[in-house]
Amino acid sequence: MKNQILIKRYTHGLVNALEDDAEFRRVGGDLEGFAGLASSKEDLRLALANPFLNVRKRASIVEEILGLMACHEKTKRFLGLLVEHGRLDLLEEIRAALPQAWNEKRGVMTYAAVSAVRMTDAQKDRLKAALERLEKKPVSIVARIDPGIIGGLAVMKGNIVYDASIEGDLLKLKEKIQEG
Repeated sequence: MKNQILIKRYTHGLVNALEDDAEFRRVGGDLEGFAGLASSKEDLRLALANPFLNVRKRASIVEEILGLMACHEKTKRFLGLLVEHGRLDLLEEIRAALPQAWNEKRGVMTYAAVSAVRMTDAQKDRLKAALERLEKKPVSIVARIDPGIIGGLAVMKGNIVYDASIEGDLLKLKEKIQEG
């Protein structure tokens, strides 16, 4: 639970420092590039996670890498802050939470749509239009495939799930049968 609070704080802090979509895309790309590099190079990953390596040395390693990557200044400051506070291990979760936090800042609601097969653009557009009518706000759809869904669709916003899948219908039927 504590990590989730920290992830949210760092994510919102970064989002609040960003000025526009272009800067969001640039910093997001920088973070993705750094995270990809750190996870693909085992010696780098181990060095950054080594508790016996002091903060200045870890910061120096990160600064050198970011200098070679020609990252945005806000990316450098943000990663420096994570290193300084020993929170670099939260980077992947922060990176994953960034799009939703950015949408929230802009007043856009984010929904996850989970289906058994890839949704077509037309299907996404119809779903988006329906959700925008429901919310009376702009909506962003993050589509995901889950082969466990037999058919249909599950739509989620935060902890709220709208389950229109066959699997969901079968579970409801099972509950009714068990109730008698």
